Amino acid sequence: MIVPLSLEEEWSPMWQAATSWQPSGKNVLVISPHPDDETLGAGGLISTQVSEGVPVQVVAVTDGENAYGRGGPTLAANRRMEQSAAVKQLGLKPGDVIRLGLTDSAVSSEESTLTERLLPLVSRETHIFAPWIGDFHPDHEACGRVAQTVAQRAGASLTFYFFWTWHRGTPQLLKNLPLRSLSLSADHRRSKLSALSLYRSQLEHPSGEPILPDELLWPARRSAEIFLPS
Repeated sequence: MIVPLSLEEEWSPMWQAATSWQPSGKNVLVISPHPDDETLGAGGLISTQVSEGVPVQVVAVTDGENAYGRGGPTLAANRRMEQSAAVKQLGLKPGDVIRLGLTDSAVSSEESTLTERLLPLVSRETHIFAPWIGDFHPDHEACGRVAQTVAQRAGASLTFYFFWTWHRGTPQLLKNLPLRSLSLSADHRRSKLSALSLYRSQLEHPSGEPILPDELLWPARRSAEIFLPS
């Protein structure tokens, strides 16, 4: 079980001091390494942008089949269903999710494939949201690196989101970075938390040690989401 290095009380001064920000209004492409990352890191953003009529797509890079070691096709199918239900809560339609089916926990070995699959989805009118390149998970970091490459080639905007950073990092890690804060309305927070509640495979496990125990969910419950422009 992951024990956070810093508590929310230690993070609060940093994220609350982040500069208030609104996305550009460009078409949004959220890169999600595993089913649930799009909700944990950018669920409020997705809900907000959809409500404002901005086109949003989610790229599901893997099916999260190896979340508990070697879950295989049954877990993969379950997580795909969970993700479809979750993004519906955020306002998306089934066709708004693009599934790539790369290997969970091995995205770093498939970065060239991921680059090739993403490039046709991106233009200068795209705003990419991807996990930060320092987010303490090899799949997250690989997706961040690929997002940088794709954004540079296509002339697209790129903004990073965080999840494992809040647990495996410390406030010192983000000190002096130009963090941005997207304030979430009560409705958008409810949509995000409703979406997150649908990821039962990650919130519960027979072993008693799910991937997402309640003590790791406080970043997702904040009144704002925190981003880092590239």
